[in-house]
Amino acid sequence: MEKVLYDEMRESETEHWWFQARREILLQVIKSFVPKGASVLDVGCGTGFILEKLQHDYDAHGLDHAEVAVNYCHERGLTFVKQGLLGEETFNNKKFHLISFLDVIKHIEDDLAVLLAAKPYLSENGVVMITVPAFEFLWSAHDEIHHHKRRYTKETLTELLQKAGYTVRYISYFNTLLFPMIALVRVIGNLTGRRNASDAKPQSKFVNEMLYRVFESERNLLPNVSLPFGVSLLAVAEAKKS
Repeated sequence: MEKVLYDEMRESETEHWWFQARREILLQVIKSFVPKGASVLDVGCGTGFILEKLQHDYDAHGLDHAEVAVNYCHERGLTFVKQGLLGEETFNNKKFHLISFLDVIKHIEDDLAVLLAAKPYLSENGVVMITVPAFEFLWSAHDEIHHHKRRYTKETLTELLQKAGYTVRYISYFNTLLFPMIALVRVIGNLTGRRNASDAKPQSKFVNEMLYRVFESERNLLPNVSLPFGVSLLAVAEAKKS
């Protein structure tokens, strides 16, 4: 992503409903699959918004290719974040119980290659956790501005993970309750040629709080159920035993 988008993310994430609720949901899912104190690696960790919370319960590590992202992490005191690409950084042969790609592989042309690259870094019974945007018909200017390569469905993400040699332990759509509203806005925007920039634009405090409460309420559902549709998609998978 461009530097201005990292700057926008850092400015928005501490208040914006999507960043706040998403973090709560993802932390809940991680705690369900990863024991406290385990080693975790967040690949494409961005400004460190999720790592900032993960470090309290886990042996946390971060990796991002962008210097601006790593600098933001270090400003947060996340000195364990390194700059680089998975496969180039050895971590001194360290193994991780969790490797997360949170809205990361959507940016990568060869998404299969990066999932293959993660396998040597996983400990025995370790898992990868992936979040991606869902459904191509939701494609919008937001995807273009952020240089997304694609959106996914349960079927395409499952197929990708299986092709990379993983067994899916859990997969679900999320941001489901707001899906009808967001889908309508996206479809109308595409039909009318509306070209907004990032969806992270500020909302009024009332609207922001309302959207947060609706989205965050899904934390009580995941990972106990698999939701049938949503704006985003989440999967947890482990490498197949050889």
